[in-house]
Amino acid sequence: MAKKYDHEAIEADYRAGQLSIRAIAEKHGCSEAAIRKWALKFGWSRDLSKQVKTATKAKLTNKAVEAAPPREDGKPFTEAQIIDYASNDAVAVVTAHRSLAAEYLQITQTYGAKLREQLNAGRLTVQAPNGDPIEIDIPLEYVGKCLNSATQSLDRLVKIQRQAYNMDEEGEDKKGKTLDELLLEVAPDDLQDE
Repeated sequence: MAKKYDHEAIEADYRAGQLSIRAIAEKHGCSEAAIRKWALKFGWSRDLSKQVKTATKAKLTNKAVEAAPPREDGKPFTEAQIIDYASNDAVAVVTAHRSLAAEYLQITQTYGAKLREQLNAGRLTVQAPNGDPIEIDIPLEYVGKCLNSATQSLDRLVKIQRQAYNMDEEGEDKKGKTLDELLLEVAPDDLQDE
């Protein structure tokens, strides 16, 4: 006996445009090929992604958004229901990201305070080969590695927070600048012609 799928729910996820076809297949227990076949056969399009993003942003900024009525069993989803359910899922993900970003910001601040404490003291307690604690001058290599790790962590954290709080504009170039581009920005005009 063939497995019965909720085609309306699969179509709703497909039209919302948030999940990849692979993720939709995993969510509903069907194959990616089946979803592609149904999309072609029934004329599904991923046409609601912009409305879902707009509704998500509105919900995240606490603007009043009217909730769609619940779906009645066996009835197809309305566009309003697809947008409402998909934006609710997106809000849950963004809220979780915000919580994690805040937690990791606290960890980064604690790490920075500990490093500052060590630098101010100018000494570091380490374990000698025999197991005894001894104080040594802080090695510059240690400071460099700590700063590098902290800087990389902070850079990633800032990117995560900016994404979680929708601070970057859509279509904004996500790539960093090349070394040549950065050098051109900081080099004196007379060196740029060389």
